[in-house]
Amino acid sequence: MLRTAGGLTVNQTTQFAGYYGSFFSSLDQTDGTTPHLMFCENTADADGVSMETGDEATKSQITFANAGTYNIQFSAQLHNTGGGGSGNIVNIWFKLNGSNIANSDTKVTVPSNVPYLVAAWNFIVSVAAGDYVEIVWLTNNVNIILEHEAAGVYSPAIPSLIITAVQIR
Repeated sequence: MLRTAGGLTVNQTTQFAGYYGSFFSSLDQTDGTTPHLMFCENTADADGVSMETGDEATKSQITFANAGTYNIQFSAQLHNTGGGGSGNIVNIWFKLNGSNIANSDTKVTVPSNVPYLVAAWNFIVSVAAGDYVEIVWLTNNVNIILEHEAAGVYSPAIPSLIITAVQIR
């Protein structure tokens, strides 16, 4: 393969399986006042990574057909819909094969006066073939949801959740 980067030409051959999956949800995800699994019912593109049905009867398990190290990225469209409630905190963390992954929890604030927030980050995890990862969310306000929006006149739809998983090794 011949690559050109910044005016420098390098001759390099690389063989890499590069398994991946890209998924999204076009549904609202509500009732995060107890821990719930984020889910994606739609597959944009995938090879070797799939979304499988988990404990909550939704496609919440990011499942790996091949062992390796994967970069899992997500973006969740959080919306504080108002209507009261004293809290504005959302915790998001990862599980591997149903068990919490240590030190993976993150807390974000979704105040009612700035009601939209996109929680987006990545997490690197090594898996065996057949393992699955889940993303969990919990809020202290029933009015905070993962919200999708239909396409507008000039813009495409906004998924409530986008997840990608890309093999990096």
